[in-house]
This record gives sequence, structure tokens and C-alpha cells, in this order.
Amino acid sequence: MSDKLITYLLLFIGYISSILSIRQRYFLGVFTGNILKILSKKRQKITYDNLKMAFPGKDKKWIKKVLKKSYQNLGVVLIETACLRYLSEKDIERYVKYENLDLIKETYNQGNGLILLSAHYGNWEFAAYAVGLFTKIPIKVIVKEQQNSLADNYINKYRTKGGNQIVYMDKAAREIVKTIINKGCVAIIVDQRATKDKDVYVDFFGRPASTYEAPATLALKYKVPVIYGFAVRNKDCTYTVTAKLLETNDIIEKVSSGEITDNDGIKLLTERHVKVLEDAIREHPDLWAWQHNRWKY
Repeated sequence: MSDKLITYLLLFIGYISSILSIRQRYFLGVFTGNILKILSKKRQKITYDNLKMAFPGKDKKWIKKVLKKSYQNLGVVLIETACLRYLSEKDIERYVKYENLDLIKETYNQGNGLILLSAHYGNWEFAAYAVGLFTKIPIKVIVKEQQNSLADNYINKYRTKGGNQIVYMDKAAREIVKTIINKGCVAIIVDQRATKDKDVYVDFFGRPASTYEAPATLALKYKVPVIYGFAVRNKDCTYTVTAKLLETNDIIEKVSSGEITDNDGIKLLTERHVKVLEDAIREHPDLWAWQHNRWKY
């Protein structure tokens, strides 16, 4: 019953959101984020501790300000994603601008497959939806299955409306490898905590963090290019995503020549894309979801 109520509430919010302007939708999201903050005392503490450890030179006032804005960003993402079913292709074109979109198309057309990396940053749902819609590339988007299966089904209908395909994270390993072997494209968000013992630990804001090694492993084994991008919110509440190619050739060459081991190559490449993410977060710390217990292990 609670799952149904939550799902119907999301559908109602989506309808209300759909009749608002982009700016009005943003302010409704800010209001929603403030409510989420009040309702999540446990996550508030995790968020505060994460920010305090990541930015030891910042005072309490700054940390609380970023904490509040981070929650507001979550609210905005919720409100915007809820109305995705009502948004046309032209609506998305007004909402999301991709710089260097040709880079994605040209790299994919080289026929070596493609890995797209992003994070829970800005509106990551819009970033994933828009890249498939704009490029017409069949993209396998790796997502975490939600506990509320009814809401999960609705969200996935929105996510796939533009042409993307959804693969659940816990069933993704074989599908990702199959897609890469067939020179396809996969999109992965890799900023959350990985496993305790099976993945690689790299420094993230000065602390070791368990990080998914799959992107680096695939890139090195199959020589697949990696492109990353983050949805940065503009002053008019739209988004700009700058697609950039992650340098991998130097590490691939060192592994191929035997200069370094496969494991060393995986760690070096993982460190590289994590550093890119950290730099993006430092530029706009309020756009990242600090609520996750990233440094649990």
C-alpha cells in the first residue's frame, strides 16, 4: 500500500511539474529538497560528515550551506525526472545542451564500442536521457533497481522513452561485456560505494574509497574509449554537459608492453576518472549527492 501511495504521489507530482515553467519547476524542486532534508536526519549527518572530511578547511557555515543546496538539488532532480514523461524532444533540447556532442558520435562510429561515465551530479537522469535522444545511439544505461517496484517500472518507462535501454546493476556484468564485445555503448554512474573486497580502492577527496573497477577493466581489456560528462545547472535552470574523452592510450600501452600489470593499469585508470569527478565536484560541490555513505569501507 505504501509503495502504491508513493508511486501515485510521484505521478501526481509529475503532472503538476509538467504544467510549470523550467524556473518554476526548479523552485518546486528546491522546496521539495528542503522537505527531504528535514525528513532524513540520518542522511543529514552522513552528508555533513562527508563534507567536513572532504573540505577540512571550510567552516561550519559553508558546510551547512552546501549541505542544504545538495538536498535542494536532489529535490530538483526528483521534480524534473517525475515530469519526464510529459516532456517532448524539443523540451529536452531546451533543457539540456551537450557541448562536443560530435565527440560522442564520432568516437562511437569508430566501431570500438564506447563507455560513458557520469555521476549523481546536477540532473544525471536528464544527462543520460538526452545523450541517447540527441545521438540516436542505442545506449545500455546501468541503474540500481529501486525497492519500490511499481515506482521503478514507471521511472524506467520515462528513462527509456528517448531510446535508452535499462540494465539493472546486479544483473549487469554479463550484459555489459556482451555489449562491449558487440561494439555497443554502455553508460555507467560510478560515484557510489563499490564492494568491500572485490573492487579497487583509490583516493577520493584524500581518503581511500572503494570504487567500481569495471570501467577501467573493460577499457583496458577491450581497448574501449571512455567519455565522461556531468550535467552542470545554469543560471536559467537548464543544463550544460561537456563531453570529454578520458585519456587511456598511455595506460593501455604500458599494460600491453608489460611495463605495468593489469591490476596496476586498472588502478591507474580508476584513479584518473575519479580525479576528473573530484575536480568537477570541487567546482560545484552543491551539485553532487553527498548523502551517500561513500567512505563506509
